[in-house]
Amino acid sequence: MIFDIEFSTAGQKEMQKIDSLIKVCQKKHYNDCVALGYLKIANIYNRNSDMKKSFYYTDKVEKEGLINSDTDFEVIFYLHLQRSLLYQKLGERVTSLKQLDEMYDDVMETNNAYFIYLINWQYAGIYNETNKKELALKHYKTAYKYSKIYRENKDNRYRIDKNRLSNSYKTSPYLGGMYLELNKPDSAKIYIEEAIQNEKKIDEIGIRYITSYFAARYFKSIKKIPEAQHYLWICKNIANNYYKSENYQKSAATELKNLYESTGQKDSIAYYSNWLLDIESSNSRQNQTLNDHVDKQNELENTNRKKETKGLFFILSLSIVVCLLFIFLFLYYYRKHKSKNLDKIDVPHQLPVQESIFKEVIELAKENNPEFLTRFNEYYPRFSEELLKVFPLKISEIRFCAYIYLNFSTKEIADYTFTSVRTVQTKKYNLRKKLNIPSDMDIYIWFSKLLK
Repeated sequence: MIFDIEFSTAGQKEMQKIDSLIKVCQKKHYNDCVALGYLKIANIYNRNSDMKKSFYYTDKVEKEGLINSDTDFEVIFYLHLQRSLLYQKLGERVTSLKQLDEMYDDVMETNNAYFIYLINWQYAGIYNETNKKELALKHYKTAYKYSKIYRENKDNRYRIDKNRLSNSYKTSPYLGGMYLELNKPDSAKIYIEEAIQNEKKIDEIGIRYITSYFAARYFKSIKKIPEAQHYLWICKNIANNYYKSENYQKSAATELKNLYESTGQKDSIAYYSNWLLDIESSNSRQNQTLNDHVDKQNELENTNRKKETKGLFFILSLSIVVCLLFIFLFLYYYRKHKSKNLDKIDVPHQLPVQESIFKEVIELAKENNPEFLTRFNEYYPRFSEELLKVFPLKISEIRFCAYIYLNFSTKEIADYTFTSVRTVQTKKYNLRKKLNIPSDMDIYIWFSKLLK
């Protein structure tokens, strides 16, 4: 039901409908449904350029503990994709790409055409913005290829709904637009004409806007001004009536201004120049407000993190003191008992070799030392062998499994390997699927039984 709600024309009424579905899911503890509902609302706010609310709903997914080892991959994928879109809008392209990089290998391993085309499409958009045209073209081609595989839906493998289906047709005009950027109008023509034909089959606002936008650019490039003007007016009407997003309005206004500059129509040039100034001014104010909000949120998180660190340091210090006291008492009573039982020969206590190796393994793990897995395999020689019997894991995955076998917590693994808690949770989720660990079994218990 959530996926069936129209995206391009969605407003407050549709968001209220999603909210009512979320409440039903919360009562039934359907966490994946709740998470998808939040992300759908976030996407609608993003389309309307209300970035603050969009971030708010993406953050709710994690704050309400909806991401765990049992979370469906689709939810985790959409969370990363939505955050990538938001950071891209803020101009933080490195952070935007990082969100995609954390998911790319896992997405490709799913062999799911819908996921593969979406992530490549997002990569292409970022690379196009950073003027890496050849990289952008490569990803647009991949997105186009897999969007067609998704639409063909052989063996009914994929869930097809109106929103997903219409979205998949956008790859044609984008690929045509990319060839225009590379000054290849003949190649562009193929995909623009295909997009115009597709738009007639799919009656959807988003498809109409994107197709009209790239069609206008194509006709302008071949000097067919009336056709270019026709399609840009369609873009303008859609942007004004359906999209409050600065990107949609700015794109239409910029192209119209450029078109009238090429024909020398001064009044129209002035009109669209003023419209662009209004758009940029409004967007600047909004971004400043959002950046202030993000800065305050980061500052609050840093403050809380410092408090947590101080609290953990105190608990750790107290634990060390208690442990030292326990060790002292143990050694005291051990020596006392030993002196009573020994006859004449006093054998000095020596640390076993195996215990020494185990301590070394633990230290190497905490340091994220490259030699960690080698020493670990020496201590547990059957570990890798038993794992590979279950599934052909990569070396990096076996190393991650070793951390779990040593009973390190999610937070400890994240700290020792310099990754985020979310990344560790995602890796645990992927391991569960690959190793076929039952959903009702704790992953640590499964690993503890591996060598028994």
